Amino acid sequence: MIVGLGIDTVDIARVREAMRRRPRFAERILTPDERELGSSAEFVAGRWAAKEAIYKAVGLPLTWQQVEVLPDELGVPKVRISSPSFDPGRLHLHVSITHERTHATAVAVLDRVVYQAPNFC
Repeated sequence: MIVGLGIDTVDIARVREAMRRRPRFAERILTPDERELGSSAEFVAGRWAAKEAIYKAVGLPLTWQQVEVLPDELGVPKVRISSPSFDPGRLHLHVSITHERTHATAVAVLDRVVYQAPNFC
């Protein structure tokens, strides 16, 4: 059952400028594991958009470092949230990130695991 939805678009040039002006900008946005994957303006903008979309879908006050978006073995972005307020046993996030020449966009869908009793009839 879908319980949250978020979307965000980021101008890559704005992120590039922020990274130029503030050398530690990417460190503030990306977790250490995310930084190992890349540090280009395009990558940072994509993660920024993903995290903003996730914040909107989840509706919790989270920090940049509490949300991590890493690819699985097939390259699909997977989300890990480090907050006692988020229950990964009952809630699951789906996220998609896309890039165009000038923008990065992400959408996040939050669903709740609903237990269904087996039908023995």
